[in-house]
Amino acid sequence: MSTESPIEFIFRDVLPQLDPRRTTQDALRFEDGNLTAAGRSVPVAGKLVVVAIGKAAIAMAAGAQDALGAAFERGYVLTVDGPDAAMLDDRWRVLRGGHPIPDQRGIDATRTIIDAVEELEPDDVILALISGGGSALFESPHEPLTLDDFAALTRLLLNAGAPIQHLNTVRIPLSDVKGGSFRQRSRAAVFVTLILSDVLGNNPQIIASGPTVEPATSGAAALAILDLYGLRDVAPPAVRTVLNEAAATESEWSYPSDFLSIIGDNHRALELAQTAARSRGIESDIVWTERQGEASDLGREWVAMLLNLPAGVRMAWGGGEATVTVRGEGNGGRNTEFALAAALELDRLENDDWIVASLATDGQDATTGSAGAIASRQSILRGRELGLDPQDFLDRNDSATFFVQTGDLIVTGPSGTNVNDLYVGLRKP
Repeated sequence: MSTESPIEFIFRDVLPQLDPRRTTQDALRFEDGNLTAAGRSVPVAGKLVVVAIGKAAIAMAAGAQDALGAAFERGYVLTVDGPDAAMLDDRWRVLRGGHPIPDQRGIDATRTIIDAVEELEPDDVILALISGGGSALFESPHEPLTLDDFAALTRLLLNAGAPIQHLNTVRIPLSDVKGGSFRQRSRAAVFVTLILSDVLGNNPQIIASGPTVEPATSGAAALAILDLYGLRDVAPPAVRTVLNEAAATESEWSYPSDFLSIIGDNHRALELAQTAARSRGIESDIVWTERQGEASDLGREWVAMLLNLPAGVRMAWGGGEATVTVRGEGNGGRNTEFALAAALELDRLENDDWIVASLATDGQDATTGSAGAIASRQSILRGRELGLDPQDFLDRNDSATFFVQTGDLIVTGPSGTNVNDLYVGLRKP
């Protein structure tokens, strides 16, 4: 067994425990005409309709189906390509859309869901199941915006390294479903929202751009984000038009019976990882939480933190989600870039004591086809023996290509959930 193996084994131990189906089922109950979710109850006098949106939508829908049985009338799922919907019965309509760039399929699917909730009556209840990825999937551009405008804006912000909070701050005022606008389209008495959080800090107004909750962002805040990245003048003209109008508009909100619950997040993933490590006889500590920033910078900071830990700490865990400012045209993601920068730092310091990893809980590190990478100084030395220049791969955002050749890429396939990323440090025996 290689010294890297415990990290991958523990990560694979954790993923099933983050299963959205199990998590959702555990959070729901229906008895005597009442829907109970995460400890709170609401009477259902009319129809109960379920709407599941995001990367984990199919699994969350299955959990609701398990818990509610015949209590709900119908359901709608909007998710990414790939996850199998065979577990759902014929009450569900399963729709797909593009991610991370919105596409026409997503817009058409959003219109289908809007039409469904606009038909409901005041005694009906909607159970909304929200997970990461919903911001791109669930979209209805505010006129005169087009899909091309939205796609262009999303690319500009992603390439500038904007974190999800900033991305959603800009997108919310541009949409007819984000920032509570979806909730405002329905006469249903109550919206009950269960959330698997992919946003650090668990702000429900940011997760999937808050389609069912009161908005906290405005057109003015969105314009300020564009200014922060120097994008106001290069953003599509229709974007500036809609944001200027939104900046001058105030919205009303009065839904006192609605409630929500966060049923899974990055903190839970860290706790499960620590427990899984201890079950394998490896004492570990959680030393980072809610970390954000440029992936390569965070990778170097992670190494500096590891080298300052007490000698008795064998394994360290951290949580967060980095961003990447795109400079090249290589194949890489935030997790492979974090790992390559950290490994280069270990090499610079001639440190052979630590192994590092950065792993996405959704199993999808951008377009790399992997969850991330497990690396050490030996990764850098192996690369050089193959005639590779690891710094050049980092500079060109080609970190996944580097790790393919050194054998350090970790491929799990899509996990069906998304609660941000896990950072790992393992001290060699």
